[in-house]
Amino acid sequence: MRSGPGLGSARAWRSTRGAALATLALLPAACSDFRPEDGGLADLADSETAAAAQQLTLPFPIDPRKSLIVTDVAILSTFSLQQVLQQLINQSGVTGLTPLSLFRQLMDTHRTGAAGLFPVPHCDDVAANPADIHPPGSPNPSEQPTGSINGWPVLCPRAVGDEAASDPFANPSADSAYMATALSNRFDLAPPDGSNCGEYRIVFARRGGHPDTNGLQRNFIIFEARLPNPNPSLGRQACLPVVQFWLNQSDPAKSVTTRRNELLSFYLLGLPGFEPVIHVDHYGHAAGPDRGQIRTNEFLNGASSPDAWSLREFRLMHGTSSPSLMIVPSFVKDNPAARLFSPAASSDPRVTDFQHDVFPDAVERLAAADDINRFGYPSALPDEMNGGESLMIPLQNNYLNAFSTGTSTLKSNIQAKLDAMGSTLTPDQIVGRAQTLACSGCHEPQDRDGTGTSNFDVGLSAPFPSTLVFTHTSEKTEPVDSSNPSGPRRFIISPALINVFLPFRQQVMTEYLLNDPILGFETPGAWTSPQAQLAVHTGRVREGISSLEIRNPTWINEIISPSFSTSGLAPVGNKIKVDVFVPVTLPPTAINPILKVQIDIPSAGISRLLTGVSLPGVTRGAFHTVAFEELPAPILSALNAGPSDVKLTFTLTVTPNTGPYYMDKVRFED
Repeated sequence: MRSGPGLGSARAWRSTRGAALATLALLPAACSDFRPEDGGLADLADSETAAAAQQLTLPFPIDPRKSLIVTDVAILSTFSLQQVLQQLINQSGVTGLTPLSLFRQLMDTHRTGAAGLFPVPHCDDVAANPADIHPPGSPNPSEQPTGSINGWPVLCPRAVGDEAASDPFANPSADSAYMATALSNRFDLAPPDGSNCGEYRIVFARRGGHPDTNGLQRNFIIFEARLPNPNPSLGRQACLPVVQFWLNQSDPAKSVTTRRNELLSFYLLGLPGFEPVIHVDHYGHAAGPDRGQIRTNEFLNGASSPDAWSLREFRLMHGTSSPSLMIVPSFVKDNPAARLFSPAASSDPRVTDFQHDVFPDAVERLAAADDINRFGYPSALPDEMNGGESLMIPLQNNYLNAFSTGTSTLKSNIQAKLDAMGSTLTPDQIVGRAQTLACSGCHEPQDRDGTGTSNFDVGLSAPFPSTLVFTHTSEKTEPVDSSNPSGPRRFIISPALINVFLPFRQQVMTEYLLNDPILGFETPGAWTSPQAQLAVHTGRVREGISSLEIRNPTWINEIISPSFSTSGLAPVGNKIKVDVFVPVTLPPTAINPILKVQIDIPSAGISRLLTGVSLPGVTRGAFHTVAFEELPAPILSALNAGPSDVKLTFTLTVTPNTGPYYMDKVRFED
């Protein structure tokens, strides 16, 4: 377990670990207890971890409801909001602060300064700028925010601020109490460079809320921790113990008790060599896009008329020179304010920069993906462009509504980027994709007029998946086993999770465990080229989380792998195959691309250039599998011996400065 600098005394850290151990000690032991393969960091070189991943075969299928999202009531009932807040307080070293005080301070941020109960930031500390409000001039009071966060309007006050006077811990069964409803494994959010090992979440729901019987008393608090990579030099391969831990949750031999104990240990204590998930540094203390956060999904209303669903984001800030701890409002990452999409004239540099540079520069990445799971921005949006909250009803954060149907500078700039890449998508579909990346758009997509729709147009053949009406998890339960309606129960999840998001996350996890990170172009910088510029691309992908993008090529471009082992690939197939993407927009005078490959195995005295393949018939704008000639028997024999010094050199001959081209999924296959 690592300890960050300035996080209280060693005594505070011992207290934290002692409290977590005490929690676990109160649980009954199961026959199958913690096992070495459930976590433990092996200090392996990149080539060795790659070989280990190649050799691994899944011992049992991944069960998405055990390894990707856990909602079993029997497991979640042992996680409490009070427990989480107490662990964070212990780690901070702050004395005299209680979970109740920290909870009330969080809720008090939704109040005005005049009505506030605590010395915390309040939602009207900075008044909203009327010029930033969208839609402008609306008579609807809920569309007239008076406060602001990060310089953008927010609704203020919110009824959830009344929770600042409640005690959710006095009676665990009271309406004001909170219950854990989901644990979420988001290893799919681990970036290609492995700077962190993904995000691991706990969802708490207010007991008094229910979608069927008490829909105006709902509130969710989600702790979304980014787990640091303890050995960043190994990249994503250093995260293998974490992925193995989640895989082993699907072990059919494990009882619910064992799974519960292991999950508690993972969140409260951490795997060997890893910090615990629940840690004061994992919820946005350091600035940056991949530092974690605390989010709320609010539909809690008091005596006032129904308010809008709102999703907000907070950072857990603690002292470094002296102990302190506070949950403070923050902007919502990758949620640009709707005003930025409006064609209305503006001299605001945030608007002009967004419309002329920031969003047009994101069009290629937004357009490249043909899977909703792979939608994304090329990099984090500038902080100053992110809104203070994300809501869709009313229209305050409806990008399509702000974008309007007429002509605009932004629309022209988007279209120019689409034309340059030969895309048939429309500017509206690109803005729609951006809307799905916003919290509110993912939770409940809305048409331009604010109407919920199952046919939200993002340029894909399949409709946008269905949610549970602004949530993906719920307070409602269902039998774990549908054939045993009186048996154990679990909280329900959305059709979008079941049918779209979880299958993708399962695929990412499976391919990470079974595929070679070098042959899958999963390791940034592993492949090199003396001529072209190479980069990983996370949108246009055939397997795993990234492909190799080839930019600014010359006539002849060598693309060279590092040395790798085939020890886990035997028996090796008799052909080298690779998936290649040829761009749509090649000039009429462009030559037909030609791809060659050379295989070198110095330990076997082999260096062989295979016959090149011309790509005139390849469908442009899509991946196409290129298969080279059969490998001679001596090469096959050498590969099946498992050498560790295999190297591939692809040579791509194209017209200079065309592209970009993409390669993915190199394999040895019959």
